[in-house]
Amino acid sequence: MTKLDAKQVTRTLTIELPESEWAALRSVEPDAIGWLQGRIRERLHGSGKSEPASRFENAGPTSSDTFWGADEY
Repeated sequence: MTKLDAKQVTRTLTIELPESEWAALRSVEPDAIGWLQGRIRERLHGSGKSEPASRFENAGPTSSDTFWGADEY
């Protein structure tokens, strides 16, 4: 895992997996959390086949923003 800047706002993700799937993931990827973080960063930095992160930087508010106070998602 990487160290976070104390000044940076962070979010926590929860992924529900059956124990069998978690065990299978860990058997092929011992650092499953680090691996997931790496995939997210790759996607956001455009190294995959996804759109660059800048697409989301100037996005307007979504319907969930008004319901959740614009800070849940």
